[in-house]
Amino acid sequence: MISNLALLTYLIPMAFLAIPFYRVMSQYRLLNTRTALILAMSTLAIPHAIWVLRQYAESVPVEVEEAAKVDGASPWQIFWIVYIPLLCPALIAIGTYALLLAWNEYLYAFLLLSNAQQHTIPLTMDYFLITDDSPWPLLMATAIIYALPPVALYEAVRKYMVTGLTAGATES
Repeated sequence: MISNLALLTYLIPMAFLAIPFYRVMSQYRLLNTRTALILAMSTLAIPHAIWVLRQYAESVPVEVEEAAKVDGASPWQIFWIVYIPLLCPALIAIGTYALLLAWNEYLYAFLLLSNAQQHTIPLTMDYFLITDDSPWPLLMATAIIYALPPVALYEAVRKYMVTGLTAGATES
């Protein structure tokens, strides 16, 4: 039920939530702070994280948990020793998704950060396009440098995600 409700939130486009986020951040005096952007982006990534973790946790065989109970493990020990290692691929996937979602965000950064010192790279790249004679070589060089951290992150976690997908496999 919870995972279906979390998935239902993705029917609402992110742009529809921009004005309510702006009002809330204004009421709490968080405008022009990175905290406002972090709160907004984490709030947008949480429903997807709940859905993915729920679906992945349901795929863990019951026999694994029962074997830990037979060995005398407490619920917390089962959680830390059994589920967390098996959920590592899902946690890495969620973390990668959330980072890439926040990395490419333009709308919320544009609304919540008006101070030029606080601007993110996508907002700063927008300054290149203000004039009619845009410096395209500089813009393209910035775009390539901007694309390198997500590529490096993907390459760093790719092997952990692939090897972790079979970590909880049981023999039938």
